[in-house]
Amino acid sequence: MYVEIIGQRNKTADLSEIQAFVSSHPHNTVFQSPAFFSFYAGLRYYRPIYFISKNKEGNINGILLAVIIREGGGLLSLMSSRCVVYGGPLLENDAPEILANLLQALNRHIGIKALFTQFRNFRNWPEVLTVVFGQYGFQLRDRLNLLVNIQDESGIIAGFSESRRRQLKKGIAAGAVARQVRNVEELKKLYGILLVLYKVKVRKPLPAWEYFVQFFNGPVADGNGIAMVVEAENNIIGGIVSPVTRGKTISELYVCGLDQEWPNHYPSVVATWAAMDEGRKMGVQTFDFMGLGKPDVPYGVREFKLRFGGQQVNFGRFARRNNKLLYAVAELGYNVLRKLRRV
Repeated sequence: MYVEIIGQRNKTADLSEIQAFVSSHPHNTVFQSPAFFSFYAGLRYYRPIYFISKNKEGNINGILLAVIIREGGGLLSLMSSRCVVYGGPLLENDAPEILANLLQALNRHIGIKALFTQFRNFRNWPEVLTVVFGQYGFQLRDRLNLLVNIQDESGIIAGFSESRRRQLKKGIAAGAVARQVRNVEELKKLYGILLVLYKVKVRKPLPAWEYFVQFFNGPVADGNGIAMVVEAENNIIGGIVSPVTRGKTISELYVCGLDQEWPNHYPSVVATWAAMDEGRKMGVQTFDFMGLGKPDVPYGVREFKLRFGGQQVNFGRFARRNNKLLYAVAELGYNVLRKLRRV
């Protein structure tokens, strides 16, 4: 058994075998697909890396798509670097030896290129595999999430809280209409709303404009994602951007709405519901809210999300600090900036 590594410079690499493995895997996700490898590869501060496990016959038996993310160049690049794995790895028969080989290759290759490596889990891992993660320096930390069954149209709204159903009804009656983004100009307006939201309320870095253009021209155009806006009186007042794992899951990547400026239209509520309904029409089973924060720790949008019903889960995240000293310095600086409301 051996591991091949494919980086973004391998532009001529044939990813069809990887796609076949991902598509046929019971835990497949678009976040581990060649579509997202290509998406990341087109972004300035994102560096995707495929780790491909193969048996002695040369057949794939495991894949892991990791992406090193930075917030800019120079010192900021060093102090913000992290390696993230969304929904992976995908293993043949959940074999511990395959996971061990992939983690060994990951740790060696990443080294200190990223301050930490984090696995954002989309499922509960078997105990035997949790042990393997631990052997390679990864600790499992609690992280809540919310999953909503969207297979039945009436069942979606029936799962909402009474107040959420009322808000949706009022918003639609007031004239809020959700539809697909038609062009880059509309996407730019949606991005503008997100920029204000992240600067004033969320106070976390928002990906650069190129991220959303690349997502629109890549995953959305290829049927691996959607971008929707909420419109009222010829104004774009909200919207949502969501990756799609065909037949399985639609995920809330970014959502926003001018809820204070348009209080009778509830654009954030309409946008979230619209993505659920669009996913249902596409044959998707589940809407993934992509996070509810840590248990017993205040999280601003938790209550907003919970009113859409669904099932709370705690798949957690595996994390490993690759450079403990720089990580501590970066964490201190980040917390200071947050208190100053600069990030």
